[in-house]
Amino acid sequence: MTSPHAVVVVRPEPGNARTAAALRALGLDVRQVPLFAVTPVDWSVPDPAGFDGLLLTSANAVRHGGAGLDALKRLPVIAVGAATAAAASDAGFAVAVTGSGNARDAVSEARDRGFARLLHLAGRDRAPTGDGIEAITVYASDDVPIDATMAQSFADTVVLLHSERAAARLKAMLDTAGIDRSGIEIAAISAAVAEAAGTRWATVSIAPQPSDPALVALAAARANTRAIDHPVRGGDKHPMSDYVPTDRPRARGPRMGVIIALTALAFVAGLALMAYAARKLPWFGATASTTAGAPVAGQKAGASNSGYIPSQPLGPDGQPQTAPPVDTAVLATREATLAGQLTALESRTAAITTDAAAAGAQATRAEGLLVAFAARRALDRGVGLGYLEEQLRLRFGQAQPRATMLLIQSARQPVTLEDLRQGLDAIAPDITSSTGENWLDTIQHQIDSLVVLRKAGTPSPMPADRLARARRLLGAGQVEAARAEVARLPGAAQAGNWIDAARRYVVARQALDLIENTALIGQAGQPQPAPVVMPTPQTATETDTAPDPSGI
Repeated sequence: MTSPHAVVVVRPEPGNARTAAALRALGLDVRQVPLFAVTPVDWSVPDPAGFDGLLLTSANAVRHGGAGLDALKRLPVIAVGAATAAAASDAGFAVAVTGSGNARDAVSEARDRGFARLLHLAGRDRAPTGDGIEAITVYASDDVPIDATMAQSFADTVVLLHSERAAARLKAMLDTAGIDRSGIEIAAISAAVAEAAGTRWATVSIAPQPSDPALVALAAARANTRAIDHPVRGGDKHPMSDYVPTDRPRARGPRMGVIIALTALAFVAGLALMAYAARKLPWFGATASTTAGAPVAGQKAGASNSGYIPSQPLGPDGQPQTAPPVDTAVLATREATLAGQLTALESRTAAITTDAAAAGAQATRAEGLLVAFAARRALDRGVGLGYLEEQLRLRFGQAQPRATMLLIQSARQPVTLEDLRQGLDAIAPDITSSTGENWLDTIQHQIDSLVVLRKAGTPSPMPADRLARARRLLGAGQVEAARAEVARLPGAAQAGNWIDAARRYVVARQALDLIENTALIGQAGQPQPAPVVMPTPQTATETDTAPDPSGI
């Protein structure tokens, strides 16, 4: 049979051992009876691009997620509490939201911060979390068999409940074994867990904070209270001292004449001693006449009395008064309050840390967008990138190496819409007619252009009409479509340079679109200090022209 102040921990490992160690550190008798065992479950990793964040409602998802977690580490984590957030941070995740222990509150806060699509790594037995959340089972919490003898050991104990499922199973197990629950106290981590435990318990207490330290402090307080007020001992929850003060009878004093005579004799003796000291002791006069010597005398007096030990205070009966007994229940309650306050401070610190990490990620994304927009502005104006060239390499060289190199090469020979418009106007007379044919082919083309047959609604194939369409498309910024129209003109062979310039314009904008999308989804990296590279001396035969990796 367990002792009257035994505490039973029913949560699964490894949390069971951690909670039991905290209780034993408080001097309590602890029994470890895990009702569940957590095991990993095979699962397939979805595409991370389809989600804005990763919802974790238990640290078991991190412990038993396996190698599939590595593919999801770029997603910010929404953790249900501080313990889950700590486990995610230790595993290499960036925690964006840390809840107070309630999954719905954590999801609501994530919605407010813009996380619309969430991937929930959860256990097999779970509660629904709402719309817009895709849940995947990564672990299972299976029941551990409990025999009748083990169930009997729960009688007259304090049981810690960390989950609603544990509360429901404990109640069903005791009812099945026919054990009276009126002698068992429950310490629940939250109001929802206490509600799942039901009624007919001796007491049901709820931790001030939904955390394991607060629950441990509450269980310690309840166990110490049971030790004081156990019915077998017949004790009281507030033990008091049996001391009853009494007044001692006043003794009769001596006669008045004897008192006067003794007082006069003491006065005369004091005068004689004072006169002797004034004549024989030199320091007596110095201490009385000088003010500078007073601190020195005080110091000596303090040094001579350094070994003084005050006696214990006396009671009304003249006997030494003993110290009042220590109320362990009050101490445990104070410790629980301090533990709750410490947990709240830790939660605030974790929230500040996650907010700072999220702010840093948003700042990195904003800086990447500014660099991409500045590069687009420079290309549209037809000027070089300058310092932006190095920023593009540092921020996007790893995520989009080809697009970054294409953009840098295109900026060294920039092509603008105005350049393309002026070039098209300059070659318009040459590309609307074919100059490489003989006079017979020229006459044949002239005859064919007299009558043109085409389907209704299709654009005119006449060179003048194609040139007009190319100019309209170029004015609308549709360079690729304009290049296709010019390529179909009779003199397209004379527009080789213009077509090549238009192609470089299109390639540069496609690379710029890739870089902007990379910055928008937050894949732009933080700029790192560039390594110092000593340039090699060039000979007279070397050139400064770098090869174009795109072939354009």
